[in-house]
Amino acid sequence: MSEEKNLKPNNEEEVKINQEEVNNVHENDTEEVMKETENIESKELKKDNKSTKAIVIGAIVGVLCLGAGYTVGKDTGRKLPATHKSYGSKVIATVGDTKITEKELSGRMQPLFYLNGKTEMASDQVKAYEESMIDYMTTTEVLYLEGKSEKMTATKEEVDSEYTNLMSSITQQFGLSEEDYLKQFKLTKEDVRKDVEKEVIAMKYMKKASEVSEKEAKNYYDKNKDEFLKVRASHILIQNTGSDGKEVSADQKKKNKEKAEEILKKAQSGEDFAELAKNYSQDSSAENGGDLDFFGKGQMVEPFEKAAFSLKVGEVSKDVIESQFGYHIIKKTDEKQEDFDTIKNDLITKLSYEKQNNVVDNLVEKYNVDVKDR
Repeated sequence: MSEEKNLKPNNEEEVKINQEEVNNVHENDTEEVMKETENIESKELKKDNKSTKAIVIGAIVGVLCLGAGYTVGKDTGRKLPATHKSYGSKVIATVGDTKITEKELSGRMQPLFYLNGKTEMASDQVKAYEESMIDYMTTTEVLYLEGKSEKMTATKEEVDSEYTNLMSSITQQFGLSEEDYLKQFKLTKEDVRKDVEKEVIAMKYMKKASEVSEKEAKNYYDKNKDEFLKVRASHILIQNTGSDGKEVSADQKKKNKEKAEEILKKAQSGEDFAELAKNYSQDSSAENGGDLDFFGKGQMVEPFEKAAFSLKVGEVSKDVIESQFGYHIIKKTDEKQEDFDTIKNDLITKLSYEKQNNVVDNLVEKYNVDVKDR
C-alpha cells in the first residue's frame, strides 16, 4: 500500500534564514513541506521542525513563489484575472512607528499579478498571497529594526551583489531587462536597493541571533537522548480501506480484525514472521517480509509508534494495533541510539530554527506588530 501525506505547518511558524536562501531569490517565502510516503509506517515522515518562513534577499521577485502549497483552482468568492486588483493607500499594518500601506503591498503584489497575466484567481487565493506577503514584510521590518538597534549595516558591496543577483533573476523570470522591469512597476533603482539593504540587515541580525554552537547542541543531545533512539520493526497490515480508498463497511472491518487476530496468534506461536508478512500483509513492505527499517519518534502514526517503541527487541505485539490504515501485527527487530556526530548538523539546524521562531515571536511583541483586518 502506498500512502501520501501533506505535512501542514502548525500554528507556530518558524523563520529560516540561510546562505542558500540569500543566494537564491527564487526560494519560497513560505515553505510548506509536502512529503511523500512509500508505505504507511516505514515512510510516515518526520515532522521536520514544522514549516518555515524564509526571509529572502530580493523579496520583490521572492513573491513569485509565495503560496506554493496553496490549493490552486479554488473558486470561492469572485473569480477575476490576477491583474484585476486595485489597492488604496490605507494602513494595513504597523510595526512600532512604521506604517505599512496598501500601496506598499501593491508594489510587492504587482509583479506576481504581472506573471499571472490573465489567469483567473479566486479572491481567497489572492488574499492568501497577500497575507503571506504582509507577514513577510512585517517580519523583515522587525528584524531590520532590531539589527539597526545593534548598529548592524549592509556594505555597498553586499547590496551591489544582492541587487545584481535579483536583477539576474528578474531577467530570467520576467523576460524584462532591468530598465524595463523598473519602468513596468514604477520603481527606481534606489527603491530596490533600499529594500535589498533592509533585507541584508534583517538577514545579518537573524543569522547572529539564531547561531547554535556545537556545545549547545551536545548539551541538548545529552539531555534528550530519547529523541535520538531509533527502532526497527516489521509489520503485517490488514487494510481497512478498499481499492477506491474508502473505508470498508463495519461488517468487513470486523472480519478484518478477526483475520488479523488469527495471524497474530500464528506470529506469537513462533511461525516465521517474514513469511507471514509475505503471505498476508496488504502493505508494500510485504515483499521484504514486512521490514520497515529503522525509524525514530514522530515518523509513524501514533498508535503504531507507541506500540513499536514499547516492545522489546524480538517481541511481537500482544494485541492487534489499529491505526487509520487498518490492523497491524508488529514485531520489533532492533534498536539503536544515534550518536551525536551522526546527527550533529541536523540537530544544530533544528535548534537554530527554534531560536529563529523565538526571535521573531519576541520581536513581534517588542515592536507591537499590528496587522489590520482587511
